[in-house]
Amino acid sequence: MNEPTNHLTNSSCPGETGFENLLATKVTLCLLLLFMTASFVPLVIQKSNILEKQYGADLVAKAKANSTSGEYKIQNIRMGLWISGITLPLLALLFPYFATNTTSLSMNDLGWKKSDIFPSVKQGFIALIILLPLVYFLQFSMVKIQHFLPGQHVADHPLTQLAGEKLMTIEWTFVFFSAVIGGPILEEQFFRGLIQPWITTKKNGFLVILACSVCLALVQFSPDWHDAVLLMSNDNSAENSFQFKTHISKALLPLLFSILVSILIIIINKKNRAIAAIASTALLFGMIHAFAWPSPVGLTLLGTGMGLAYAKTRNIITPIFIHIGFNSIAFGVLLFQSIRN
Repeated sequence: MNEPTNHLTNSSCPGETGFENLLATKVTLCLLLLFMTASFVPLVIQKSNILEKQYGADLVAKAKANSTSGEYKIQNIRMGLWISGITLPLLALLFPYFATNTTSLSMNDLGWKKSDIFPSVKQGFIALIILLPLVYFLQFSMVKIQHFLPGQHVADHPLTQLAGEKLMTIEWTFVFFSAVIGGPILEEQFFRGLIQPWITTKKNGFLVILACSVCLALVQFSPDWHDAVLLMSNDNSAENSFQFKTHISKALLPLLFSILVSILIIIINKKNRAIAAIASTALLFGMIHAFAWPSPVGLTLLGTGMGLAYAKTRNIITPIFIHIGFNSIAFGVLLFQSIRN
């Protein structure tokens, strides 16, 4: 097996960083602290009754009681902005503190470097210009392909569903801080700053990440698997047959995508472990967004580009710049649609 070259790793020699001896239990502890912090924010918002004051107690109660109802779907998304708009920036700020205190890693190990900031931003800008048309073209192509399948398989991101809505200024502020600031900084620190270099140092670390990606494909579409199984036991009417094809194809697409990409990564790993680590991290990054299928396809490509850029500069500013730039475009489109309507 060919070992990864130095320019595609975050260490110039073995033992230079804490990733080689980083235990999974320490990473789990870091994630547990983040999860506990994230759970604390909704509790504070609930106790403060700020949502009731803003939207009215009756509307908030009805929206919570009918969380899956189309009538209150947008209202629940709007109320969720208060949580994500506060939680994601907070977690982005706390991540380095939790990571350095629960592991042997330093800020430098996590990619926070004070030197070469301008070259890192420049590299991020170049990568963003290259990735934007590729990712959007792939996304557009996947959406078109979905139309040939039975049922509706294009699921909009919750924020995209706000297009055309007349949001309050505070709600737009929360959208900006969650999607453009908090989300990119938090996700890049986790995926590119922690996971990617960590599994690069482990011989079969990428396999664990691939397994997580496949599991995400299964878990996020478990209701469709459940409905498909139930329909199999019903009569073979035309309506049941169509519903079965709808649910099974909706559930199979993310699963097949994750499996096929995983097989490709396993093949790549035989030649270059660093590239396999980058690609597997990108797949996991894409699959956490599987609820908005087929966006994971384009996001996996985006994640791969950000991973390659990070491996080149070794500065977390590079993928953060790319991610913020990409999300800024989406935010701008969303804002424009709202103003136009």
